[in-house]
Amino acid sequence: MYITYLNKFLEYFGAKRKIKLLIFAIMGLIAGLLEFVGIAMIYPFVMIIVNPTAVNTYTKYVPDFVMALPPLSIAMVFGATALGLFILKNLYMILFMFVQCKFLQKWTQSINNYFMDFFLYAPHNVVQKIPNSEKLYILNTLSNQATTGFITRIVTLITNIIIVASVIMLILCKFFVAGSISFIFVVLTILIQNKLLKRGVSEINNRIVKVAKGINNITYSNINNIKEIKIQGVERIADNLYEKFGKEITDLYAKLNFFSAMSPYLVETIIVMSLIVLGLMILLQTGGQQYTLIASYAMLVAAIFRIAPALNRIQSSLINLPPTLKFVIELTDICEKYELQTFNYSDSNDTQKSEFNNTIELKNINFSYNKETPVLKDISFKLNKGDFVGIIGLSGAGKSTLADVLTGLLPPESGQILVDGKEITTELYHGFRKLIGYVSQDIRIMDCSFRENVAWMQPANAIDDQKVELLLKSVKLWDVVETYKNGIYSTPIVGESGLSKGQMQRLAIARALYRDPELILLDEATSALDVKTEHEIINTLKDYSKDKTIISIAHRLSVLQACNKLIYMEAGRIKDVGNFTELADKYPDFAELVKLSGLETENK
Repeated sequence: MYITYLNKFLEYFGAKRKIKLLIFAIMGLIAGLLEFVGIAMIYPFVMIIVNPTAVNTYTKYVPDFVMALPPLSIAMVFGATALGLFILKNLYMILFMFVQCKFLQKWTQSINNYFMDFFLYAPHNVVQKIPNSEKLYILNTLSNQATTGFITRIVTLITNIIIVASVIMLILCKFFVAGSISFIFVVLTILIQNKLLKRGVSEINNRIVKVAKGINNITYSNINNIKEIKIQGVERIADNLYEKFGKEITDLYAKLNFFSAMSPYLVETIIVMSLIVLGLMILLQTGGQQYTLIASYAMLVAAIFRIAPALNRIQSSLINLPPTLKFVIELTDICEKYELQTFNYSDSNDTQKSEFNNTIELKNINFSYNKETPVLKDISFKLNKGDFVGIIGLSGAGKSTLADVLTGLLPPESGQILVDGKEITTELYHGFRKLIGYVSQDIRIMDCSFRENVAWMQPANAIDDQKVELLLKSVKLWDVVETYKNGIYSTPIVGESGLSKGQMQRLAIARALYRDPELILLDEATSALDVKTEHEIINTLKDYSKDKTIISIAHRLSVLQACNKLIYMEAGRIKDVGNFTELADKYPDFAELVKLSGLETENK
């Protein structure tokens, strides 16, 4: 399973990184070689110290100028060489870890960039199927856990296995029988330990995922509904729920940390037992010769000292691989589910703005989110430049879907959209969208100044401050801006002590107008405004629309009364097109809504 999903992960996100992963494996081999040689140098160093006559044993391995030195000096050369190799190896490993961490962080960001490209450039009807919470989860958690969790542990596992294997090879070369028995003992003990710990850790991680969602939900609910909680007098219930989830997740993390903290002590126990067994066997193998025993045991202690931390890292990687594999599986499943590798990358940066001088016409437009349930049925109408058009109808009539089709976010299954008689194809939508200023009912204010919020996505040094001020005054927001010390250079505060939802909608309208669009699309854009402010802004838009075309989707009839043309929708079809008075006279249900709204038609 690990190999299968590692290959999938590399296929989707690491095609250009396979060579670098191979380089990491080679770097691990170099680290193992340095460990091998460094530990091997300890044996002659100790041997010559305790038995100077042993220097003659190494004549063929040492240059003549070194052999000409006194035995103690030769021993110091061996010791200095061993120390130098250890220092070199540790410096090398520090560099290795730095390169590895940088590589993995870049990889994580590359995956995030890949998904952000998909969210921004893929067809809207595909992207909108992914909930916003899932998008944030992918970018903030999933990609990071897949790389720094799974891939890091794979690299750590391979590197430390190479280091341990190199040291064990040295032991086996010198003390084959003792080394073999100890090696089998260590491997079996770690496998048993890993099996026991892995099961416990896996169960804890699965439970943490479930409890974390619960505590996130209750935290979000408590923070966002403090007023309602106080009014209903359920503070204690809300508090008890939060404490219940908090206690459970605290206990789970305590157990998880316990398992992680326990591993080094278990490894240490194994190491000590191995030292005792090896010491006894070396004693038998050397026949009790003191100097050989001392040198052999010194080398053995150094080897075990180097193996211990590597075994801890191997143990930790083996225990934590299963939980992190889930993130890799989830990430690759998302790629397959939404076919990320086949989406069309379409950039609108270099597209020229389309021309719109006379009319926009929709002919026989049909659309459905699935083939079984049509949403728009044979939609046809024509807009003239300068029209203020309202799209009306009950919830579910298809109004917002029609707006998305008009802007090209949802491609129609059949029919045509014509601008000045020229059909807008998929390739031409980028240029057509440059004509549009869009204001949604779901407003998002950026954490930046008023001027940057109005001139959204424009370089700070290219913003026209005079135009920003004019637009803020037009949408009746200037009195709010003046309460801030630095005016349009101030960052607006959002919430009960800052901008209200209505004020945020005004800011969004100013943002749409800053682009000087030919077509302004308002999707419930004045729903949070009071009647007086709404009336003032509608009049401003009417004045603005003398040479612009405005389409307003609204439920409040006070907005629609200002339109010179209304498109009346019902169940995905256009029921009629006319002005406010004509529709009120023609349709009793519409007239009833007018009456309930306290409005009057021109003939009354």
